[in-house]
Amino acid sequence: MAKKSDACDRIVRATASLLASHGYYGTGLNDVIRLSEAPKGSLYHYFPQGKPQMAAAAVAFIGDEVASALAQAGKRPPHGRQLLQAMTGTLRSWLTRSQFQASCPVFSTAMSSGEELAVVREACAHAFANWMQAIEQALLQDGLGAEQAASRACLAIAALEGAVVLARTRESLEPLEQIERELLGLLPDGSATRR
Repeated sequence: MAKKSDACDRIVRATASLLASHGYYGTGLNDVIRLSEAPKGSLYHYFPQGKPQMAAAAVAFIGDEVASALAQAGKRPPHGRQLLQAMTGTLRSWLTRSQFQASCPVFSTAMSSGEELAVVREACAHAFANWMQAIEQALLQDGLGAEQAASRACLAIAALEGAVVLARTRESLEPLEQIERELLGLLPDGSATRR
């Protein structure tokens, strides 16, 4: 039984990796089979609705992994700054490990469109919403008002994902580092939460 769940996990991880570098339409089932080293029948066993279901599972996996890391990082004050640096670190790691050939799998997948991709879009929207909520909660802990915290959380995700696109096309971390510096300047330094 452990081998079956292991095969499913390998398929999800392989799909996430391929989505990060090739996007939805550039990710083929044969590529997933090759990278995951899973039997072809496993794809249809675990994902009977096919590629959209598999991509949605991969996006959900990445979304949950990043949300967990953000929640952990946001435990220390200044909460928003810690969380932003953790998010930037995750994005930086994806870029450097892939030598700028991959980016955020959620973003690269969200760029795909088509009627059959409703489940994939929902998974992307859910991941982005969870990340923004984590940032928003951290900023509330740092003393920002609800409206400003929500606005800054949206700005942070949009700016960071845009910076990843620029970093990947330029093959340089400089856009990501510039955006990180700019965003840090907009976040509380934690002095309002100190006693």
